Amino acid sequence: MSTRKPISAALFVGLLALLPSLAVDRAQEGQPSPASRFVAFPSFRPKFHSAEERFSLMANIYIINVGSQTLKEVTFRQPFPAELRVQLASEAVESQLSHPPEFWHRIEANTYVMYEPKLLRRQPVTILAELLLERRMGTLAVPPTQIEFTTSDGPGKDQTLETTLNVTDYANHVGDLDRFLRKHAGIGLDTKTSGRDEWEFAPIDAVALGKNPQGLIGVQTSDEGYSGNYRLHNGLPGNALDILVVWKQTRKDDRLKDEKVVLSSLSEYLKWTGPFKFDPAATRISKGKFKKYDAWILEGRWFDTIPKHLGQGPIKALTFYSAREDVEYYLIAQAQGRGAGPEKSETPAPEQEQALMQIQEKILNTFRSEIVPISYNR
Repeated sequence: MSTRKPISAALFVGLLALLPSLAVDRAQEGQPSPASRFVAFPSFRPKFHSAEERFSLMANIYIINVGSQTLKEVTFRQPFPAELRVQLASEAVESQLSHPPEFWHRIEANTYVMYEPKLLRRQPVTILAELLLERRMGTLAVPPTQIEFTTSDGPGKDQTLETTLNVTDYANHVGDLDRFLRKHAGIGLDTKTSGRDEWEFAPIDAVALGKNPQGLIGVQTSDEGYSGNYRLHNGLPGNALDILVVWKQTRKDDRLKDEKVVLSSLSEYLKWTGPFKFDPAATRISKGKFKKYDAWILEGRWFDTIPKHLGQGPIKALTFYSAREDVEYYLIAQAQGRGAGPEKSETPAPEQEQALMQIQEKILNTFRSEIVPISYNR
């Protein structure tokens, strides 16, 4: 049985590996035909390369065997449009994943090919590849995944559904990531202050969302831009940063005023980043200033509710209201400095955590909202 997990499960955010069976059951309603053996959740996560000021896409196609049989000698072929150059994920990413000895994967022409010796009923696999974008790209059709396998009845074939992507905003962006965030979210963070090159848009945790992430993962907005969210991630376990930014249209009388309500709200948003909770013994909330705002400031530690998984780490969270925009903001900055797994996740790393949180502080201090004041639209 393969222990290969989605990239996000290995890279601190713990997303798809925690998928409940309920999400699989709901997914069966969207199968291409009653006879289909598979359901797929394709997500594409824009990764910004700061040194080159360009985006690529991390293709993360999560496929589940929802048929009634165990499959053997399973080969997955995922072709990509000719405009998108495909390559394997980096060795650093692959080193975080575990495979059976018989597993292999490679690129053939512009097709990702992967072999699994066995796929049990309800067992997932993940196609993981990086797609390089070029200027002047727009809407692209990603062909279905072609799947060949063997059962007790003999050889078989199946396929998933086609996916349509509009990569215009990412392929044609000019400038740094802060400029992209201000243009599409109205809220900027200058990740250049971190000195780190690659920042990836990460999805909301599947369990918190109640469904698997699909499509392009990036800035989400509603209420004509007065509500929305985005999440940025950098690094592998032991050297990982995660920043969640949420804003929502809020009347002044409805803003957060009570410490218990603040903690409850921040606890719910923390779940968006994974199976995490605040450590009550190491966490405190106070009122203070954040830039020009009167803010609730939480400082302390998060811990992973999955034993021997990602352990724990430092965290800073802020929430504040701006009457200028009638918007309430939430910022959650985490660090994971221990590493993953039974041994590393339980080994304290105070110096590494301190260094990571110093980087987070630099990024938080670049926060800037350019949301148009609500009075301008009246």
